Amino acid sequence: MGRVRWTSSTPSRPGASGNLTVAALLPTYQMVSLDLVIESLLNGLLLGGIYAVAALGLSLVFGIMDVVNLAHGHMLMVGAYVAILFFMATGITPLIGMILAAVILFGFGMVLHVVILDNVVGEGIEQPIIVLFGLALVLQSVGRILLGSEAQAAELGIPGSAISIGSATLSFPRVVTFVVALVLILGTWAFLRYTTTGLAIRATAQNNAAAQYMGINTDNIFALTLGIGTALAGAAGALLSMLFPITPFVGWSYLLKAFAVVVLGGVGSIAGTLVGGLVLGVSENVGVLYLGGGFRDIISFSIFLIVLLIRPHGLFGKSGGGE
Repeated sequence: MGRVRWTSSTPSRPGASGNLTVAALLPTYQMVSLDLVIESLLNGLLLGGIYAVAALGLSLVFGIMDVVNLAHGHMLMVGAYVAILFFMATGITPLIGMILAAVILFGFGMVLHVVILDNVVGEGIEQPIIVLFGLALVLQSVGRILLGSEAQAAELGIPGSAISIGSATLSFPRVVTFVVALVLILGTWAFLRYTTTGLAIRATAQNNAAAQYMGINTDNIFALTLGIGTALAGAAGALLSMLFPITPFVGWSYLLKAFAVVVLGGVGSIAGTLVGGLVLGVSENVGVLYLGGGFRDIISFSIFLIVLLIRPHGLFGKSGGGE
């Protein structure tokens, strides 16, 4: 196994032409142990659980409302800052701050639909996209003005060391956040499958007009759906704040990752979203091991494009209907 590291250098003494040699542009090859690859793979799986939570909110809103929420990544950013500021003010673990972030973002999503999106949903795909793109820019600008551009992060706040599995060492915060992410995904699945409100949401996703004939207030369902989607984004942001530094500009990057997971797993499939998140997390972690940290977002975008070209409906998605 090996790692490719790209390097470039100028000759110590310029030649006649002053150009770089071909050898200076070739990558150097560095061996990577199998243990390190396994460790990277396992930590990638743990990270993928959070990616799945982030993507689940985006998938729900698109699958039920037929709205592409371009502000989804920035709502994740807001959730991350809520958890960070809560931790800085109280010293309490961001896992509690995650609950606060989810509640705040849930309310924000409900208000957003009632005040703004209710007037543009169903009027074509362009208007909601323009509104949400503008909202993303507003959230980014407000975050930069109020919080600055310096990266911030929160600590888990729970005593614990790294967890060893054989020769592989797993990050304790990633293990904890992965477990929380699984609880959120399973809770969302159970809510949609076993509650009356969940049944109404699924009915609206399958046929909006028929749902209205059955007495379902689809406007309320849309508001609730957007609230759930933004709450999941806020929860995912809080979890990510314990693993990576957060800035007001990370929204676009995490929006891309959520898109990649949704395209990979398929819109309307919770199982597909989970699998897509795990695949993305592993691909990023192992890819970074060989290519370097600067390629993390490039890997996400490449997966997004490849799956979109080869299988537009994803691994578990369907051409119509919802789960």
